Amino acid sequence: MHTPSTRRHSGAWSLGALTLFSLALLAGCSESAPPEDTSQEAPAQQVEEGAMPTTRTNALKKIFHAVPSPIETALLLEASGVNFSTGDLHDPAKASGYATTGSQAVNLGVYAGDLSYATIYNRNQEAIEYLNVARRLADELGVGDLIDSALIARAEDNRQVRDSLIHIVTSTFYALNARLKENGMEDVSGLIAAGGWIEGVYLGTRNLDGATQDLKVRIAEQKLTLDNLMSLLGSYPSTEDLAAMIASLEPVETAFAGVAIVDHAATTTTADDGMIVISGGPEITISDETLAAIATAISEVRNHYAN
Repeated sequence: MHTPSTRRHSGAWSLGALTLFSLALLAGCSESAPPEDTSQEAPAQQVEEGAMPTTRTNALKKIFHAVPSPIETALLLEASGVNFSTGDLHDPAKASGYATTGSQAVNLGVYAGDLSYATIYNRNQEAIEYLNVARRLADELGVGDLIDSALIARAEDNRQVRDSLIHIVTSTFYALNARLKENGMEDVSGLIAAGGWIEGVYLGTRNLDGATQDLKVRIAEQKLTLDNLMSLLGSYPSTEDLAAMIASLEPVETAFAGVAIVDHAATTTTADDGMIVISGGPEITISDETLAAIATAISEVRNHYAN
């Protein structure tokens, strides 16, 4: 049955911008400079090859301000009555098998998503385990000193306090991403970004049968984010890993082609109580068939990299 889901996008869902681990990992700025408040309403940003680091940093901010964060996704899943599922997360035992920079970077993004997901569900033992996995992969990428034993101990001491745990990992991974850029590994940040985006969409599409309309439309909105992500990946000097990621995401682009986005001019009206009401903006429509296609496509690319 073709059951469209439609929503006028207001650009206001920014919970992930405040506490999201994967945003902190991927936003490309220091702890003292939080991600700018950008809206998904803007058209896809074309990032030219050879672009200055600041340009790419801004593109990363735009992408991950709009991403269906694992924290945001977990809250929506909770609202749908969906229980936490360890089986949806990437197996930590596989982390030791990633021997190339590309596979380590992508899976660091994936594990970052899982860490956020476990944290919002108060599965703190799992969160500590994923933090250790992140440390291992960060070490392989040459930035492991930012996730040292003292940090792990702090996280362990605070594992029963969700807000404290979120703060610890958030501040740490702002620093991690900044270090990657300092080390001339900006393309690695792009691969981490892709891994985090893939996992966010993957987690959001695991329980579509019980999904709320809000969750469905949040998934549909990622058509805009994917456009920005593909442009970002294409802006770096080409490498084998980047080319492989772009090719892997092309079937996901095809699946998202079924999402209809119609722009409407913003209008301002005055309500009876004198309040100013702003309406309009993109109208996003998605069918159950398109949602299923997205779920299949994102599962295939996620499991390819998490193999």
